[in-house]
Amino acid sequence: MRSGNVLHSVRTSDSVGNETFVTDFPTFGNRIAGAVYRRRPSAYALVRNDLGHVAVVRTPVACYLPGGGMDPGETPEQTVVREGLEECGFVLQPRTRIGRAMEICYSSEEREYFEKDSFFIEAEIVGHGTQSELDHELVWMFADQARQALSHGSHRWAVQFLQDSLTK
Repeated sequence: MRSGNVLHSVRTSDSVGNETFVTDFPTFGNRIAGAVYRRRPSAYALVRNDLGHVAVVRTPVACYLPGGGMDPGETPEQTVVREGLEECGFVLQPRTRIGRAMEICYSSEEREYFEKDSFFIEAEIVGHGTQSELDHELVWMFADQARQALSHGSHRWAVQFLQDSLTK
């Protein structure tokens, strides 16, 4: 379902334990019959520089927005702060949650299928630190280039969503 037109439902809870049922976010990717999928809460930053370029992280495997899996007890905002430093050496200030999507995918590194319940957060660079994931390369791209380069449909969708919101 690469178009993202399928809505996904998930039961979730906020930081104080109030349970909610979210049904209004798109799903990307295709399920493989018989495969077992593990749900992985994730968060990704949409970071733009002064020229309006979007930060893309190129790894030996693919291209992604800065971010990744949430550690236990982490909020999506805490995840993008941690991942931004690890992957790019950015000190990020999360601003606005701009969207949420589910990515159905396979990790060749982990040899596992995932349902990545992903939050997308606009963030600003407020400083620089030490990048610890040295096989991750930061590439600044125009939004159109980023959408072409990004490996996950949900990441392309988030960049388009951000771009559309900036032109309104």
